Amino acid sequence: MATLHDARVNLYALSDGKQDKGLLELDGRVGSEVEIAYFGVTADLLGRGAGQYLMRHALAETWVGNPDRIWVHTCTLDHPRALAFYLKAGFTPYKRAIEVADDPRLTGETPATVAPHVPLIHPRESDLKGAPEL
Repeated sequence: MATLHDARVNLYALSDGKQDKGLLELDGRVGSEVEIAYFGVTADLLGRGAGQYLMRHALAETWVGNPDRIWVHTCTLDHPRALAFYLKAGFTPYKRAIEVADDPRLTGETPATVAPHVPLIHPRESDLKGAPEL
């Protein structure tokens, strides 16, 4: 909750007038940089220009503060076209990394239906017996 109440963090919702359809969080807590911490629209808006609209808003809001850098992370759990979308919006790849973490669909942090393009591999009980605690 502290993040949402920080004056250097701005949260926006894209609404169709009835319900929220998109989310944008701009996090300016690190020096003169701004991270697009959360960015996305609902599946029914994909391919309809809503993401481009939200990104234009994000960049316009962010550049007002004259940051040294605006950045965003993406990963394989994001939409398959996320990287191409960010490149088209003007972002330049900075680095690539392999990060290993528990699948949030298995830990209960996100629904199992998230990222259907990434196979969901359920561990078998027999695979877990004798395995070290992580």
